[in-house]
Amino acid sequence: MNKLKMKNLIMATLLVGGTTMLSQSGSAQGFISNDLYFGFENQVGGGTEDYILNLGPASGIVGGSTVVDLSTLFSLSDFNAVLSGSTSMFGGVIGGLQNSSGTADIYLTQLRSGGAGIPSVPGSSVTATISRQGIGSAISAADQGVFPAAGSGILDTTKSWETYVEPTLGNNSFYGSSGFNPDSPVGPSLVLYEDLWTAANGTLIGRSPYVYQGYFTLDLTGSNPKLTFTPASASAPLTAPVIASVSKTGSTVTVVANNASPTHTYQLQYTTTLNNPSWINVAGSSQVASSTTVTNTDAAATGLERFYRVQGQ
Repeated sequence: MNKLKMKNLIMATLLVGGTTMLSQSGSAQGFISNDLYFGFENQVGGGTEDYILNLGPASGIVGGSTVVDLSTLFSLSDFNAVLSGSTSMFGGVIGGLQNSSGTADIYLTQLRSGGAGIPSVPGSSVTATISRQGIGSAISAADQGVFPAAGSGILDTTKSWETYVEPTLGNNSFYGSSGFNPDSPVGPSLVLYEDLWTAANGTLIGRSPYVYQGYFTLDLTGSNPKLTFTPASASAPLTAPVIASVSKTGSTVTVVANNASPTHTYQLQYTTTLNNPSWINVAGSSQVASSTTVTNTDAAATGLERFYRVQGQ
C-alpha cells in the first residue's frame, strides 16, 4: 500500500509540474486548422522566446460587418517579455484550413502602407496567386511548431514562429510556401495596421488569388493595448467633411471636401444667408465617397450669392 501511495504521489507531482510548465499563458499544442494566430518574434534583440496567441476560429472573426474586439486576448507582459531590450520586434497573423472535402484556404497579413482606419480601402496590395500545393505546404510548415489553444497565448521557448513561419523565402516555412512574409515591424509605442488576405482553392486545380478580408489594428500607445479586427464589409465611421476648395464655372459650382469616409453618402447643401440659415439640399448632388475625398456639384448656381456646406450621412 505504501508503494502504491508513493507511486500515485509521484504521478500527481509530475502531472502538476507538467501543467505548470505549459500554463505560462495557455496550453501548447499543434497548429489548429482554421484558427488565426498572431505571432511575435524578436530577431533584433536576441530574444529567447516567441509570443504566440490564438485568436480563435477565422469564422468568428472574418466575414462579419462589425469590428471584432480581441483586446482581452493580448498580454502586454508577454509582449514585453519577448521585446526584451530591443526597440522593435516583428509580428503578423497566419491561419489555414485543409480538409478531406477538397477545400483549402490560407490567411496572412501584410503591413498597411496607407488608408489606416478605412476598411473598404486596403492599404497594402497583394496581386500574386497561390496553388493548392502552396497552401498545403504553408500549413504543413506551420504545423511543425508549437501553438496555443483558442483564446490563449504562450511564450514559446522553441521559437516556433521565427523557425517555421518567417525565417526565409526558402522551403519548409510558411513564408516560403505562401510567397509572402506575414510579419511587420512592431514598435513598443506604436499603432500597427495589418491587412488580412486570404486565398481559397476548392477545386484543387489551378491557382487562387489573395482576397482582402479587412485589417487588424494593434494599438500599443497606452497602458491598455487594443487589438481589433475590422472586416472589409464594416462601414467606416462617419467623419465630418472639411471643404478644401470651391470653384465656379458658368452656373456650376464644384465643392471638394476632404476627411470623408468611404461608403458614406455626402450631400451638398446651400443657403443664401448665414443669418439664421435654412440649409437646402442641392438636387442631384448626393455622392457616395470612395475615398477620403468627395466632390459635389451644384449645376444651378444662378443666384447672386450662395453659401455651401457638405453633410455626411
